[in-house]
Amino acid sequence: MSVQGPLNTRDNPKKFKPYVPEQMEMREFTLRAVLLGLLLTVVLGAANAYLGLRAGITIAATYPAAVIAMAAMRAWKGSLLEENIARTAGSIGEGIAAGAIFTIPAFLIAKAWPSFRPGDAYWKSTALIMVGSVLGVLFISLVRRVMVEDPELPFPESVAASEIHKAGQRGAEAAKYLFWNIGVGGVVYMLGRFGLFAADKDFHFAIGHLGRSQVRLGAAGNTNILTAGGASTFAAPSVSPAYLGVGYIIGLRLASIQFAGGVLAWGLLVPLLIFFLGPQLKQYLPSDTPDNWAAMSVAVWRFIVRPIAVGECWWVRLTLCTECEKASRWDWEKHFPTCDKRPSSKPSCRAPSDI
Repeated sequence: MSVQGPLNTRDNPKKFKPYVPEQMEMREFTLRAVLLGLLLTVVLGAANAYLGLRAGITIAATYPAAVIAMAAMRAWKGSLLEENIARTAGSIGEGIAAGAIFTIPAFLIAKAWPSFRPGDAYWKSTALIMVGSVLGVLFISLVRRVMVEDPELPFPESVAASEIHKAGQRGAEAAKYLFWNIGVGGVVYMLGRFGLFAADKDFHFAIGHLGRSQVRLGAAGNTNILTAGGASTFAAPSVSPAYLGVGYIIGLRLASIQFAGGVLAWGLLVPLLIFFLGPQLKQYLPSDTPDNWAAMSVAVWRFIVRPIAVGECWWVRLTLCTECEKASRWDWEKHFPTCDKRPSSKPSCRAPSDI
């Protein structure tokens, strides 16, 4: 994980300078860091497993793991690299829990496993989780260096976690801003929950005139005319400290792309489809869709507009395949050098792009 804000590629003439110089001797892979990381993995993994089964989503374990690791290691007079090891290990629990709770129940629902008892599924699921974890580490080992140094992939979670560690190293003056941000975010969230301002606002508007709007198919004078018109919903941007923080981390360009996608979906595609399919819209949606325009607008987005993003997903997959090919031809000796044995320098086995 790089702790630099802007990420640089190897083609960038600006030399990458890690926060911890490679010649600095600092404890990193220690027993207490590993044990703390394993403890955080169990606790945060169990919390995410419960939350995922209860609400259908998991939360990022990177931030609580970073804060707990920083507090524990400062009490034990540990180093920054020990904090990073403990935080990295602790955040793995989220991925393991998500991989388990979103796949294993499917075997039970599909009755592929009769029960979750040890004789039926427990040891099978344990083996699946272990194999999946090993495969994940192997794949990350291939693409990690390429993806971390790609300026198009700023890794907002890791960047934010690294800032937490750096704030702890700079002492009380820097940590003060961290806790101020936590306090301000909490106040903004509570004010929205108490209704002092509208954290979310939905706008309902008509698209044409239902029953009176018409679309002529063909040249003027063509009698092939279809009725059109309907109503739609547009949601204003939510006021959320989490969204503001993520937007600040990923930058204006990526945040603008996310915002433009929402505007394209809800400001163009959904109203366009509702206008042309308005009177006949119900027959293109699932039969259990409620008979009101707000619910049908959400159904249009979910079942018609959102699948358009599948093409973008395939493009991302092709891009990742290209990056994997690039990683397979990487100059490993250059980026993972052997220990420096020169008499004039201290031994260093760390790669120049490490933390």
